[in-house]
Amino acid sequence: MDPKKIGNERSTRDVPLGFTAAAAAARRAFRPLHPADAPGAMSAPALEHPPPVARLDGAPRRLPKGASDPISQRGGGCECDRSKGAIVLFYAYVPIADPASLVTELRATCGSNGVTGKLRIGREGINGTAAGSHVGIDAMIHALASCAREPRLAAAAKSLDYKRAPGCACLFDDLSVRLVPEIVPFEPSTGGAKSARKKRRGGRHATVGGDDDGDERGTETDASAPSAPSAPVPCPVGYLDPRDFHDAVRDRAASASTSDVVILDVRNWYESRVGHFEGAVLAPIRRFSQLPEYVESNKTLFHGKDVLMYCTGGIRCEKAARYLASLGENDGGGEKKNGDDAGVTGRPRSVRQLRGGIVAYARDVLGAEAGAEAGAETKSAYKGLNFVFDNRGAVPVTSDVVTWCDGCGARSNRLGKCAGFGCHVILVVCEACGGGNGDANGEARVFCCGSCEAQTIARETTPGAKQKRKPCECDGYESRRRRLLPTPTPGSVG
Repeated sequence: MDPKKIGNERSTRDVPLGFTAAAAAARRAFRPLHPADAPGAMSAPALEHPPPVARLDGAPRRLPKGASDPISQRGGGCECDRSKGAIVLFYAYVPIADPASLVTELRATCGSNGVTGKLRIGREGINGTAAGSHVGIDAMIHALASCAREPRLAAAAKSLDYKRAPGCACLFDDLSVRLVPEIVPFEPSTGGAKSARKKRRGGRHATVGGDDDGDERGTETDASAPSAPSAPVPCPVGYLDPRDFHDAVRDRAASASTSDVVILDVRNWYESRVGHFEGAVLAPIRRFSQLPEYVESNKTLFHGKDVLMYCTGGIRCEKAARYLASLGENDGGGEKKNGDDAGVTGRPRSVRQLRGGIVAYARDVLGAEAGAEAGAETKSAYKGLNFVFDNRGAVPVTSDVVTWCDGCGARSNRLGKCAGFGCHVILVVCEACGGGNGDANGEARVFCCGSCEAQTIARETTPGAKQKRKPCECDGYESRRRRLLPTPTPGSVG
């Protein structure tokens, strides 16, 4: 596979990210989350009725076609006293019998109590970030914990870690409660009816907490059939509380040999770029569903290793951990006869997730020192900002600046977007370079690449001409990998 083409956004429209047969097999072997592993995680019922595809709730488009949310530079930009309100981040992988009714109920509860945010509900569970007054947030939590129609969700909601932090309703522009096939998208999509049918069948993998004993993998019952290959060594999946995860990261850094322990950041590249744990592997992916493709192309990084995994709040790790642990299950442990990577499936020796993600780490390990100018830097194994999907943009964990401006290469962690027409690539753009948005007065603009700049200039100089936007030349793993380096390389700036 050509590494220059891997992860190119054009492939997400034409083919399912270039997945190999091995990656597809690994997804089919995706393991469910065991109830004992996490509060509220239960086996989901068989999908007798297919889950609805996105936007079946009839919600109108929030932004014009081709537009995207701006990057906030003022932490929300309001004058509210956030000690009088809260923002919460939570999820639960529990079977939802009637997700459409739950969408309607939560939309009404949140709307009547002035709660804003993004709630995603599907047959596999709920994923939410919500903000508002303490009374409003408590009303939403009460609605979840007392939902008679969904007893499993109600039971889970009573013990969830909502990761409550000071906030207000201004942290979101509105309330979006939607019905979705997956509460965090991990299934690659090519669009169209074929993709919709695949998702209704359950896709390439079972949902976390789902039933993975269907006919897709099949069994051999004929005594005359060849014996099945030996099963691969099990890969245990578990959790580490924030303080234990901190100790594990620090122990790895202090060890003379770090080759057996891998710290994996499963967030998107623009998230990990502005903040990450020391020594972590930063996957150059633009969306979560590209993680299997990246792993497939870098199997030796994870094969036989102990993986410490983290994300923003923990939800992405639930699927990523089971995916990694399932590698090699369909090929007898990866026993290959030829090739340099014979026997290398990418299957780790163990996977341990940071419980509650970076948000819980900052709360439980750093406490009041999180984001402080002094103290957190020496105490924290995480350096920099925590990218969040609300109007704060990014929240300081420490004051370390771990990346550089795409315009001039100066040290900066100021987030912006490419100035290209229709391009939504998130960049780092310092104050001196103009924020990456430009204007008609000749303010400096920063583009993600030369091809994006050329397309934008051509559109500006020939108004009215129909010009179909082409994929950016920088939209691939290699370009993102360069931007994840601690210092810019020649040709990667400007």
